[in-house]
Amino acid sequence: MERRSFLLGTAGSLVAGATGMAGTQSANAADNARLAGWSNDFTYNSRGWSAVRGPWYRSGGMWRADGLQDYWTSTKHGGYWSNFVYQAKVRRDGNGGGFWNNSLVIRGNPYGLDSTGEWSPSYLFSFTNTGYVSVWLVDSGGGETRLMDWTYYSFLTTAIWKTMKVVAQNDFFAFSINGRTLWSGYDSYSSYGMVGFTFYTSSPYWSTLKMDSARLTTIAARDKVTLDPAAPPGRVVKGGTRLRSPE
Repeated sequence: MERRSFLLGTAGSLVAGATGMAGTQSANAADNARLAGWSNDFTYNSRGWSAVRGPWYRSGGMWRADGLQDYWTSTKHGGYWSNFVYQAKVRRDGNGGGFWNNSLVIRGNPYGLDSTGEWSPSYLFSFTNTGYVSVWLVDSGGGETRLMDWTYYSFLTTAIWKTMKVVAQNDFFAFSINGRTLWSGYDSYSSYGMVGFTFYTSSPYWSTLKMDSARLTTIAARDKVTLDPAAPPGRVVKGGTRLRSPE
């Protein structure tokens, strides 16, 4: 897979370096295959969205679900996507202390669920209500790779609504919440798939996930993309699982 260099400047600009002939041909093919993006504010409809696991429904101008105990509850948007900027404004209520995972899902397969309802394969960009974030790769066999350890950011503990955003371009990813980039890195396991949202609920707790808006904008393999400014370094805490952050 083509690998390029990226620079995150003070203004948060993502700059791509040069590629060879093979990379140019691949980029041109990606340009030609681009589809239009989409946007939802759920005021009048939930066009494109459907439940994967759990009863999702539109109410009060939001797309929402009550969590299934001891399972991932998830939803997907139609279409398969490769290079894009995807974001959603979400809120998690309940949660049994706030340690349980809530994740944007990208390049995933919602038809390959494991026994707990998790997409396999998929990338998870995660937060908890206790101020932790992490990034995970789940492979097609259900195995996990931590791309970002659980990391604590104090500014997230007071943010009831979180606007989560992921930039996915070839094998490069950048993850931000509320306008601050928290992680960027590379992984080449999966180059396309579906997008959605998933959250985990542990018994005996209840939880509700509300999505106020969501949108996806396609980008080309060689587009220059502006990233959100980098957040001050967080505090990495070892431990936890992909279901929950450390206490």
